[in-house]
Amino acid sequence: MADLFHFGSAAKPLDADDRYGSDGEMKKTQYIMQLLGFPGDVDTLKCLLTAAEKGIEVESGVLNMPKGEQDSEDYRKISPFGIVPALKEAQYVVVGEPGTAVFVEGRGLGNRLAPRNAAVLATQMYWMEIGKDEVQPHVETLMREKVCGQMADPSHTADDAAIAAARESLADALDAFDDQLQSSEYIVGQYSYADIHWTIYIHLLTILGEGALYAKHSNIKAWFERIKVRKSFSGQDIIGYDFLPTLDEIKANVMKDVECGEF
Repeated sequence: MADLFHFGSAAKPLDADDRYGSDGEMKKTQYIMQLLGFPGDVDTLKCLLTAAEKGIEVESGVLNMPKGEQDSEDYRKISPFGIVPALKEAQYVVVGEPGTAVFVEGRGLGNRLAPRNAAVLATQMYWMEIGKDEVQPHVETLMREKVCGQMADPSHTADDAAIAAARESLADALDAFDDQLQSSEYIVGQYSYADIHWTIYIHLLTILGEGALYAKHSNIKAWFERIKVRKSFSGQDIIGYDFLPTLDEIKANVMKDVECGEF
């Protein structure tokens, strides 16, 4: 079986100089990580953005999820239940968005993304749950019907009824999200995991041509503009949002590497 992690610096010995973070403070402190996922997958992008925010250098390998590569024997050797994404640092492998995010958080730079105040932390978790339950399934439906279906089968015709239902189902959550942002720069006041999750939802809606769903929400639009230009949480001179894919990149199965510079 093929080793799907055998790409980039991971194809070299562990003691090779370019297995380590390539610049600044990261040199010789941690290995560059390999991320396996799909650029149109919500959970993959949450992990990619978390890595960028925490100053973790990542080499990205693409699973052709529209073609079912997550169910291949090679990937099931890494992730027995086909959970995406998968991340590797040296000999350690973690699969799934929650575990990957926690691992990247622990290995990354700067303060913790998770708020220390119990009430603020609970609010963060609430908005992450709202996103995962009330937004993510419908974003995934739109991605499947408008993009991935045709990637899997060029003869695929989008299900207009499914698209309409997804749009309608997003309305209440987007209304609530806009209300939450009325008096805060970020979802819980400070930048947190909740912002990472909602960044992916709003970004994908935007590139899928569904920006009209939040066009009337001035607070969401202002928050999104802040997100697109903010410097990484770790303080490095990068903008995390810049590592997210365009629609053309998703269609071409292209996912950016995360490269970190100086502070």
